Amino acid sequence: MTPFAPGQRWTYRTRPGEDTSTALILKREELPGGPVLHVQLDGLRLHNPLTPSGLQTELGHLPLTEAAAQACLTELIDAHAAIPTDQSGYQQWRSAFDAGEAGVFTLPLAEIVGVLEGAISANAEAMKTHSDTAGLFEKRNLK
Repeated sequence: MTPFAPGQRWTYRTRPGEDTSTALILKREELPGGPVLHVQLDGLRLHNPLTPSGLQTELGHLPLTEAAAQACLTELIDAHAAIPTDQSGYQQWRSAFDAGEAGVFTLPLAEIVGVLEGAISANAEAMKTHSDTAGLFEKRNLK
């Protein structure tokens, strides 16, 4: 398999109905647990009642282990795709990661999208009353 690098656009094993979705590698970094890829997903059909259309077509930032990426990325379709200049998703994640409040996904991308869709749907009403989505993704220490 080709080594992963920023600017690569890959096809991946998608959910049904998202066959044209692709993953763009934004960044690759070595962390204590091993290599992590930061990707953007395009071409999604993620049901999100908080969007005007009810569908979300993009996820701007997902951190996942390189092993998870190897298990689901299938074909390199562009080695030199433009990387968006807005890196706020990464910066927000990095701040939370450094504070011990965020991690990386170990699931294949299609499963991550499904989990996020379920979380959004389950919390949509509560999220409509807040100005942000922090409650959906906040870290909770359950005992």
